[in-house]
Amino acid sequence: MFIFRWIGKALSLIWKALNLVRQTLANIVLVAVLIALGIWASSYFDSPSVRPNTVLVLDLTGKVVEQKPLTPLLGDTLLGTEQHDTDLHDVVETLNAAQKDRSIAGVLLRLDELQSCGVAASRELGSALDRFKQSGKTVWAWGTNFTQAQYGIATHASEIYLHPMGEIEVKGLGSNRLYYGKLLEKLGVNVHVFKAGTYKSFPESFILNAPSKEALAAEKVWLFDAWKTYSTDMERSRGLMPGAINAYIDELPQRVRNAHGDMAQAAINAGLIDGVKTIDETKDYIEGRLGKGKKIEANFLPYLHYGSGLNNVAQPDSIAVIVAEGEIQTGPSDIGIIGSKTITDQIQSAIDDSNIKAIVLRVNSPGGSAVASELIRGALELAKKKNKPVVVSMGNIAASGGYWISMGASRVIADPATVTGSIGVFGLAPTFEKSLELAKIGQGGVGTTWLANAGKPTQPLDTRLADILTQNVERTYNNFLGVVSKARGLSINAVHQVAQGRVWTGSQAYKHGLVDELGGMQEAIAAARKLAQLPATAHLVYIGEKPMNLSSMLRQGLDPLKDPFGSIAVPNGIRNEVEQMKDFWNRRLDSQKEILAHSLCGLEN
Repeated sequence: MFIFRWIGKALSLIWKALNLVRQTLANIVLVAVLIALGIWASSYFDSPSVRPNTVLVLDLTGKVVEQKPLTPLLGDTLLGTEQHDTDLHDVVETLNAAQKDRSIAGVLLRLDELQSCGVAASRELGSALDRFKQSGKTVWAWGTNFTQAQYGIATHASEIYLHPMGEIEVKGLGSNRLYYGKLLEKLGVNVHVFKAGTYKSFPESFILNAPSKEALAAEKVWLFDAWKTYSTDMERSRGLMPGAINAYIDELPQRVRNAHGDMAQAAINAGLIDGVKTIDETKDYIEGRLGKGKKIEANFLPYLHYGSGLNNVAQPDSIAVIVAEGEIQTGPSDIGIIGSKTITDQIQSAIDDSNIKAIVLRVNSPGGSAVASELIRGALELAKKKNKPVVVSMGNIAASGGYWISMGASRVIADPATVTGSIGVFGLAPTFEKSLELAKIGQGGVGTTWLANAGKPTQPLDTRLADILTQNVERTYNNFLGVVSKARGLSINAVHQVAQGRVWTGSQAYKHGLVDELGGMQEAIAAARKLAQLPATAHLVYIGEKPMNLSSMLRQGLDPLKDPFGSIAVPNGIRNEVEQMKDFWNRRLDSQKEILAHSLCGLEN
């Protein structure tokens, strides 16, 4: 009995310890949430005065996204960081408001904390900066270093200054993908692929160890065109000769040698920047410019404190803006997920609101579920039937399922650098029967019909189920062709010629008749106004900014705490690739029969 008493005491102590840990963690989460809410509330109600000689500081951070959660990230609070992703349209609307504000004398771009920005989003920001300059105001850009993504935005400044020890990392565009074919084969994983479209290259990552010739040829076509658009845009913004960016890259070793190893001087010699200054020197210089030679004190105001923001309240004769960003799935939206239920509900709310006369759908998606894509397209068709024209504005990528949903629009507008097309579908069915054999694990069971266990990933894929999946993929592809044919006014054969999973840039898609116009959000809004016969002053209302629930906040915010790779040992590209594949397979293993319209276009900027 003595020993049992000690065991009882030990178990009691363990239970108390576990309970204490549980309560501590719960308290930490509660405090973190309260702090996060407090930060949000204080920033929301804080409205600093905008006095004369105010310079709006665009201190862009994280990734440039089409729409970000309203609630601050829990992980930022726990880690003591304040970095958030940058809402593209919030920045653009802020610049539009500042352009007309007499108290705003100029803009200072601070891009050191900007991690990534797609080519189309960069051009969207650049257009907003160009409009701001057209009002007679100046844009300055400063950075410790400029990555290519940062520099692509900075070129739209009136003047660019770099830290004396900094450098410009202009390198070109590249795509790189990991191929797991031999690894999966060695692990005994048998990946069954069903696809329609010769150039539908997404499944190749799981069955090959290198890209196919068809995939390389197709990727080269759109990638070189995207780089031509991007580099030409930078050259025009800086007043450089055509081809100057490529020449700088080609001659970089000699240019650096001529500058005695000084990367900043090499950039100056090439005309990429206007000079070198520290940030304090840059601010002094700006104050001198504003004072026209006399020293004045400028008010450097962070753009997030300016308070223009996006409007979420409809007024009479409004245009609704709905953002569809991420992978397309059935159900509700979440971080990085376009949920068909959420988006169709948002479209329906725009249909039901008598104040809203037109819809602009901003698409930034590589695709996903074919069924979910069709549900969203169908909702857009309903809006048109209710006499509410729909204009799609394509962002960085609107490929495969992203292109599918765009076919519900009255008019489709793409940026010249948008990655689009990829009209094709596929299905993946991995089976692990050989993996079990390698691990010496047996299996067995009973089914009342052949189909009862046919989809089990632990046993070979039944040929009858494979036949069904093949037919389903072919039917879905034909449906896709039909949807595009009807929306674009092209024959099925004409669509098939530019389909087969091929990816195009916006410029190429326009030449093939896959989009109506080249441009960004401003052109899409103008088109919506024209179709709905609204005045130029028609109000914009942004529908459905995603509120962050606690589970999403924990999942996204705590990612830095659970990163198994670390931030130093593994390059971002590889880590992102692995994470993307992991998330993809986590969702696919539970839905082997789902047919996908998805494009894996890995573009490194």
